[in-house]
Amino acid sequence: MLEWLQSLTPEDIIVFSGILVLFVTSIITLVRLSRIANRVGEQEFYIQETLLEMDGEQYINLTIINKAFSTNHINVVGVELRNISHPLEEKLVMIAPRSKYQVRFNLAEIKKFVFANRKKYRKFRIYVENEIGLRKSIKPKINNRFMKHQYKLLKRQERIEAKRIRFESGQYNFMERTGLIVGLVFRPFIKLRRHMVLSTNKTLRESEIRRQQKKEHDAIKYKLDQDEFELNEIRIREESIKENRTRELELERLKKEKELEIERIKEATLKREFEENKAKIEAIVPEEVAQQELELERQNKKPEEKKRPRKAKVAEEKVEDEAEVSEQASVLPVESAPLASEVPVVEENEPVKVKKPRSRKSKTDVVEPVIETKEASVEPLGTIPLQEEDK
Repeated sequence: MLEWLQSLTPEDIIVFSGILVLFVTSIITLVRLSRIANRVGEQEFYIQETLLEMDGEQYINLTIINKAFSTNHINVVGVELRNISHPLEEKLVMIAPRSKYQVRFNLAEIKKFVFANRKKYRKFRIYVENEIGLRKSIKPKINNRFMKHQYKLLKRQERIEAKRIRFESGQYNFMERTGLIVGLVFRPFIKLRRHMVLSTNKTLRESEIRRQQKKEHDAIKYKLDQDEFELNEIRIREESIKENRTRELELERLKKEKELEIERIKEATLKREFEENKAKIEAIVPEEVAQQELELERQNKKPEEKKRPRKAKVAEEKVEDEAEVSEQASVLPVESAPLASEVPVVEENEPVKVKKPRSRKSKTDVVEPVIETKEASVEPLGTIPLQEEDK
């Protein structure tokens, strides 16, 4: 076989491959055509089921889907249990092509048929039949699971009710009689066990109460001991404060440190003020100050009055003015040099020009230069330096 395959030429392999592809394609096409023919020519439909709960009641919801390309007519919807059918709805309903139809039924109606005279739950089926007799059925898994649970609950309630009736009438079965006999034999042991359980629970409860009371007592006692310890500690501190002078010495030390700091600040302030005044004095330029004073004198010079003083009187006033100026210049200290803008410059070699008096008698107003002095403050902080006039 392998030799035969190996002996094949490439042309043969291509031919066989084409035949195989053509065969598979034809099969797929035939399957699709058959499905299309079934949908077009036959009335094909499908059924889907869901469980609904509305207002505390359960419903089974059926959806009938028409997948065919022709109209389908449904006339019977019912329940099937083994070979027994129970119709739920007999109505002719038209379903358009490629459309669906929904209907719901109350499960209480189905329970009457499913639970009737049955010792064991058997699953039911839902069937739908169209007008030509085509029937399709499904086994609703969701609703069967729910119905089985409801069947078990119903049977349990029936057993409990039957047992209650038997115990009331005294008609016990074999298992119940056996249970009563065994219970009667072991009744003392049951009572003993119950008494032991009750006494043990009572003892445990009393011990728990005592434990809680002891815990509260211990908490209060611990708080009392803590308060007493703090009170003794405060008393010891007060006694130690009264006995030694440590706190007073500490306050005294802090006070001295503050005073020393204040004195240092005062000293630094005095030095800074001295340096500022010194810088201001060194910044004065005599030529500029003299030029400014001359300009001020020219601007402030008043016009001459009509009446001229006598020559002798003017000479005496000139002499007095020169004497006052010399006295003031001698009084000025070196450190309290006036500012350039405040002190007029008086040159000693400058000749004093005396105006010639006129024939008329007049009083001359001599303007005396005012020299303001500003001494550097050498007083400590908190004092106001006196002016020249106060001194």
